Amino acid sequence: MNSAFKRIAPVLLLLAGVVTVFWKIVITDQYTFLESPDLANQVMPWLQAQVYALRHWSVLLWDPYEWFGQSLIGQVQPGVTSPFTFLLALAPLHNGFIQPFWVDLWYVFIHCAAAIFAWWLFVDLGCGAGAAAIGALFYATAGFCGNTEWPQQLQPGIWAPLVFLFLLRSLRGRTPRKSAAWAGVMLGLSWLSGHHEPALMLTLAALGTAAAALFRPRHRQRDALSLAIMTVVMALVSAVQILPAVEYGKLAKRWTASGALTWKDRVGIPEHEDSGLPPNELYHLIVPGAGLRADPFAGIVGLGLAAIAIWGAFGRREVRLFAVLGVCALLYAMARNDAFYGWFYALVPGVEKSRAPIVSLSILHFSLAALAAFGAGVLSKNPQAARASKLLKTLLWFGGAVFALLIARSAVASALTGDPRAVMIAVIALLFAALLYAWMRGYVRREWALVLVGALVAIEQGNEVGWNWPAKSDQKRAVFLKPLYDNEDAGHYLQWLPSPKRIGVNDDDLKFTVGDWFRIDAAHAFTASMLVATSELGWWSDRLVQMYGVNYEVSRAPMRAGVVPLFTGKTGIRIWGNPNVFARAWTVHQIAGAPDEGKGAEMVRDSQIDLATTAVMAGPEPALDRCAGADRVISIQEKPSLAAVDVDMACKGMVVVSDNFYPGWIAQVDGHAARIWKVNTVIRGVVVEGGRHRLVMKYRPFSVYFGLFCTLLGLGAAIFLQRRGEPDAAGPSAGALAHAQISE
Repeated sequence: MNSAFKRIAPVLLLLAGVVTVFWKIVITDQYTFLESPDLANQVMPWLQAQVYALRHWSVLLWDPYEWFGQSLIGQVQPGVTSPFTFLLALAPLHNGFIQPFWVDLWYVFIHCAAAIFAWWLFVDLGCGAGAAAIGALFYATAGFCGNTEWPQQLQPGIWAPLVFLFLLRSLRGRTPRKSAAWAGVMLGLSWLSGHHEPALMLTLAALGTAAAALFRPRHRQRDALSLAIMTVVMALVSAVQILPAVEYGKLAKRWTASGALTWKDRVGIPEHEDSGLPPNELYHLIVPGAGLRADPFAGIVGLGLAAIAIWGAFGRREVRLFAVLGVCALLYAMARNDAFYGWFYALVPGVEKSRAPIVSLSILHFSLAALAAFGAGVLSKNPQAARASKLLKTLLWFGGAVFALLIARSAVASALTGDPRAVMIAVIALLFAALLYAWMRGYVRREWALVLVGALVAIEQGNEVGWNWPAKSDQKRAVFLKPLYDNEDAGHYLQWLPSPKRIGVNDDDLKFTVGDWFRIDAAHAFTASMLVATSELGWWSDRLVQMYGVNYEVSRAPMRAGVVPLFTGKTGIRIWGNPNVFARAWTVHQIAGAPDEGKGAEMVRDSQIDLATTAVMAGPEPALDRCAGADRVISIQEKPSLAAVDVDMACKGMVVVSDNFYPGWIAQVDGHAARIWKVNTVIRGVVVEGGRHRLVMKYRPFSVYFGLFCTLLGLGAAIFLQRRGEPDAAGPSAGALAHAQISE
C-alpha cells in the first residue's frame, strides 16, 4: 500500500498544484475566466450550440445559427473535432444552458491533462517522478498554457509533451516506427483540438527536431523513415478537420487587423510583426503583467531550474535539444527583430496565414518546463550541482544585473499603478535562494525539498494566473456574461415562436452570438469569418432581409419600418415581428441569367427583378416550365443539417430555400437524387416536376466524411504498427540509463 501510494503521490501532488494555481475558479464559485468580450460573446455561444447538439447525440457540423448557415467545423476555431469539446458535454445544463462554473472546471481539467501529459514525458526522459512533477506543474500553469484563456487556443498546445514523448523515443531507437506513428497521432490531435496557430507551432517544432536528426549519419535511414511516418500519420489523423477547413477557407473571408482577407490573401508582414514579442518585453519572462496576446511569464523558479539543467546536465542530448528549441521559439516570436522569420513567412505553408508569431511562446514554455524538470532532477540527485563555475557565476550575475535594471523600472511603474506582483517576484527569489541553500546544506530532505520547490512554482504562477479575473460580484467588471443569462426570457420566447424563423439582431444592443446561444437561425454572429458570397451580397437591406426570410428582429428599438412589437424582456430587449418577408421556401418558374457572380449579385440587389418569381443564376441554367396554375408549399421542416419541403407544383419549376448554398449539401426529390442549384448567388434551389413531391436537403459533406475516413486510417495505421513486433534499439533499460545520466 505504501509502495503504491509513493508511486502515485507525485501525480496527486501535481494535480493539487494545478488546482492550487487555479483556486479562484475551482475552490470557489466567485470568479470565472470567461469575463471578456471574446469569451462571452463568441466562445460561450459556440460551446453552447455544440454541447446542446452532443447531448442530443449529434455533432453540429453545419451551423444554421450564424449568417444564414455556414460550416462550423470548417471555421476550425470552434473546436468541433476537439476531444475536450466532447468532454464538456458531460457537464449538466441549467434551463438548457451551460453554466460558467462547469466551463471553469472544464478549463482547469484541460490544464490537469496538460500536467499529466508533461509528467509522462519527463518521467520517460529519466527526470524522476518528483522532478517530473515540478516540470509538469510549471508547464501546465506558466506562460502560454497557464495564461491562455481561449480554450480553443490552449487545447492544441497541450499535446506538445505527448508529441515529443513519442518523437524522442523514435529518435532514440525505441521501437522507432511505432513511436513515430504515435507522434503523428498526437500531432494530428493537436490539429483537431481548435485554433491552427498553436498546432502549426508544434508541427514546426516537431518536424524541425526530426529533420535535425537526419544530420546523424549513423541512423539517417531510420530517422528519415520516422520523419515520413510521423508526417503521413499526422496528415491522416488531422484530415477530418483540415479538409473542411480548406473547403471553408476557399469560400470565406476573415477579418484581421489588415482588413477582410480571402483564401488567396496573405496576412501582411506588418501584422505579423505587430503580433510578435517585442524584445523590450523580455523582462516579462520574470515580471508578470505583460498584457500581450501570449503571456511570456516564466518566473524565477522555472528559469532558475532551467539554468541548473543547462549547467549540470548539458551533456544530455535532450537538455541541449530543449535549450536550442527554446531559443529558436523565442527568436521566432520576435518576428520584427528576427531576420530569419522572413524565410518562414515566404517558404513554409500556413505561416503567412497564421499571423501571430508570439504563439511560438507555447514551444518556449514547453522547452523551459522540460529544462526545469531536468534541473529539478539534477538537484534531487546532487544538490551541490547548483554551484557553478566562476565563469557561469559571472554570466549569471551579469544577466541578473541587466534584468535587475529592467525589473527596477517595472517595479517603479507597478508601484504607480498599484500592481504589487514585481515585489512578490523578489520575495519568491529570496525564498528560492533560501531553499537551495538549505537543500545544499542538508537541512531539508530531498522529498520535502522537491515538494517545497513545487509549492514555490504554484505560488509564483498563481501570482500571474487569474490576476485580472473579476469577481462575479463586481458589477463594474463582470458585465460580459450577464447579457447571456439575463435575456433568457427573450430567448425562450423566440424558441416558442413557430418555425421556420430567422432573426436579425441589433449588435449594439446584444453583442453575443444570439443565434448560437438560443439555437435559432440568425442573420448575425460574432465570428471572425463568414462566406464571401453572403458578405459581398449584403444582408442588411430590406430587399435582402425579405429574401432571406428574416421574420423576427431582436432590438430595443425597431430596426426597420413595418415591424410589429411582440415581446419585451426584463432587460428591455424587444422581439419584433416582420411580416413582409418571404417564406423559408418558395417556387419560381423564371430564371434571369447573369454573366458572372458579381453581376448576379447586382441583379439580386436590383429592385426591378421580382425575386419571388425569378431566380438569378450565373452559369448553366435548368429548363423550367411556365404554367397558369399556382404552386403550393405545403410545409417545411428544418433541422441544423436538414431541410424537408412538401410541395405541390402546378408544373415543372424550382423550389428555392433561403439557406446558404455550400458544398456538401445533397438533395433528394421523393427519394431520388437531385441537383442543388446556386440561386441568387447565395441560396439553394432544386428543380421539381409537376405534382406533389417531397424535397429533402441534407448536409453530408464529402470533406468531413472522407476526412473522417483518413483520420480512422491514420489511427488504424498507428494501432497496426503498435501490434507488430519491432526491435527496440534502446533496450529495456533505456529509462534507467537516462535516470542515471541526469545525476552525473
